[in-house]
Amino acid sequence: VFGSSGASPSLGLPHHPVDMPPPNVVTADALASALRRLAPPLPFGMISLGMALRHATTRSHSPLEAAFCDGAVDCSEPFKTVANSTRSQLVRHSRARFASGARVAIGAPPSAESMQALEFVRGDSGFGAKSGPAMDASGVVDVHDLAQTVEFEGTCSLWEQRLALWWRAASDAPILRTQLEDIYAVPVFFLKHRSSFQHFVAYLDERPTEAASLRTALLLAPAPSILSASGFRRSEIAEIVEPFFVIVKSYVEQVHGRALATFRRAQHFADLRQPHTWYPGARKLHRKWLVHLGPTNSGKTHVATGRLLAAPSGIYMSPLRLLAAEMYERMRKAGLRCALRTGQERLGPDDATHIACTVELAPLAKGVTVAVVDEAQLILDRLRGAAWTRALLGVQAMELHVCGAAEPPGLLDVFHTLALECGDEVRADRRARMVPLVPEDRPLSGLAEARTGDCIVCFTRRDVMLTKAELERLGHLPAVVYGSLPPTIRRQQAKLFNDPVSGRNILVASDAVGMGLNLEIRRVVFRTLRKFDGGTTRHLFPSEIRQIAGRAGRFGGRYGDRGLVAAFTPGDHALIRDTLLRAGEDAPSSGECLQATLFPTPQQVEAFARTLEGELGRSLPFADLVERFLSLAAVSPAYTIARADGILDAARALDEIRLPPGEKFLFCLAPVSARDVATTAALHDFASRYAEIGQARFPKIELMEEPAAVTSRYIFELEGLHRICDLYFWLAARLPDAFVDAGAAEDTRLRIAERIARALTQPLAGEGCDEDFAGKCFDDDSIDDFYE
Repeated sequence: VFGSSGASPSLGLPHHPVDMPPPNVVTADALASALRRLAPPLPFGMISLGMALRHATTRSHSPLEAAFCDGAVDCSEPFKTVANSTRSQLVRHSRARFASGARVAIGAPPSAESMQALEFVRGDSGFGAKSGPAMDASGVVDVHDLAQTVEFEGTCSLWEQRLALWWRAASDAPILRTQLEDIYAVPVFFLKHRSSFQHFVAYLDERPTEAASLRTALLLAPAPSILSASGFRRSEIAEIVEPFFVIVKSYVEQVHGRALATFRRAQHFADLRQPHTWYPGARKLHRKWLVHLGPTNSGKTHVATGRLLAAPSGIYMSPLRLLAAEMYERMRKAGLRCALRTGQERLGPDDATHIACTVELAPLAKGVTVAVVDEAQLILDRLRGAAWTRALLGVQAMELHVCGAAEPPGLLDVFHTLALECGDEVRADRRARMVPLVPEDRPLSGLAEARTGDCIVCFTRRDVMLTKAELERLGHLPAVVYGSLPPTIRRQQAKLFNDPVSGRNILVASDAVGMGLNLEIRRVVFRTLRKFDGGTTRHLFPSEIRQIAGRAGRFGGRYGDRGLVAAFTPGDHALIRDTLLRAGEDAPSSGECLQATLFPTPQQVEAFARTLEGELGRSLPFADLVERFLSLAAVSPAYTIARADGILDAARALDEIRLPPGEKFLFCLAPVSARDVATTAALHDFASRYAEIGQARFPKIELMEEPAAVTSRYIFELEGLHRICDLYFWLAARLPDAFVDAGAAEDTRLRIAERIARALTQPLAGEGCDEDFAGKCFDDDSIDDFYE
């Protein structure tokens, strides 16, 4: 590695004849071989590049030199050890005994595998690629520079950056957050306050010995992102994080000791390990669960609702207002004394024997003979699944029918676990699809091939409108169904599509059609297989493809012999074909455990807040209260805590409004998305007026004149006004003495719905969608149904 003769102009290395390897320059393969020979292995089963370089820079007869000089170089797996590692791990022990200005050449020339390894060597250290050691295209690494990279020459900015990286990861990375809370008993919300990191740095400044020890540990440790992504064992992670978490715990106990003691005393309010005990009325019954699992068009819901309609009393619980309304109509036609209860609709008498409702509004205090919980696989959903858990544990029905999809395969085990916790009896009924589902022989070349009975599935309102406009230019009159349309309009559009003489025999829809709508679909055609799920744009899961595709070929319907499925691109079409052929083969990965989703009741959150604020002697932002409750919450292995994104977003939007925790929690449960700016502003206005004077009147909404040419922008604006009416009506149902204008809200809502209905019957002007406006719109169709 040392050379003193003439330097190579291109590499700055000692020059030697090409047929005689220089004694102080090693090849990538030789270094790889030396790395494999070094013993004993370092912690975590890794071989350290630093150890090899340390040997290489001492002029001793190191394994590195020996491997090169005796020609015993094994090139079968060049640089495998290095390539499967990361720079942070490889330089773990490379800080000592570097010769000033020494160089090691890893080249002559490096292979592709070697270059990949070298990129790892100088790659992600937590600071970005530029912080790695200097290396040119031929693989020359400056050893002194590598030493500086590890030591950072005492540069405070880089050290503080590494410290901040670990501070953020401790509260955000699940694998580190679990360690901090479970082993060190430190709630992560102490790390999330906006000034907490600055306080921690000041704490370290007052303790230079502890700070120096922590600095050494963190600069040698792998980056937090590597711990999260790599296959480290829990014990290995515990060893790496111990120096950091020990000091973090000491900081929290010394600086926030009183608050920490208060939180630990309040922790028993966040004990959610026995949710079945929250419903004593249901526990007095010995209920019988009948779990009907199967794909779409398997008849599972038909069997369950048949039992419901024949029973003296019953409850039907649905994920969508639209499905609840359909069941309500079936109950009316059967001559039953029935009622409809959704967040925005309340029809029928209070003493109804049969109730159709959205699952969030399940009347758990009412005793009935039969209850049906539809689309029960949503119990696994981290956003909304807690409503299904509540319904299954708490409904007071002697006979409980649970209707769900055939997948994931472990779903039945989830229901078995819940039923056994409740002391109930369980029987499973697995059903097969009654109509075959067949992929077309080839993809469609375009919308010109659309035919009567087709359903074109899109995943944004923008694409729905563009598809509608293109079909209209081709001479078709399509019906339209998507999540953010008012339920009455969706019902009208579905009725038009199902009517063979309406002239609207092609349907353009979002994935709202995938959940229980009764539609006469001959063929489902996917416009794309990618969707935005509220957090990111991703490919559809196989179960989602099968769920949506399964709406084709309704048993007993006009196309009851088979259902057809297609796409517009060869790649999508091939994926659909493969997915349908592999139906039922997508088992969970090894060790995966499905869990029911759980969320605390408003009463639990309010009791927690009252205790916490009472001991602290001051009020806390409601978002902080919810985060602290969830960080302290303990659940049994059968459950997982729901994501509180919507509640926290609403809490932050209402942060300055002073309300008791219970009332603030109610407003945060309102059907509003943070990305829907107008409705969020309306929520803020309603809550502010309620807090100030105890009452909020419905605002006067003047509707614009109907335009001569309908645009998507006009329709989207009407939908936004309709959501504000829905919001007021939702609040009026829960606080009727304060929100006294429910009648005015309903009248305005009906007028807006009529405008939307008329607009959808007209062809769209221009290209069909104002792209600039649509890009700013709340454009995740499925999310509306998550606030049903």
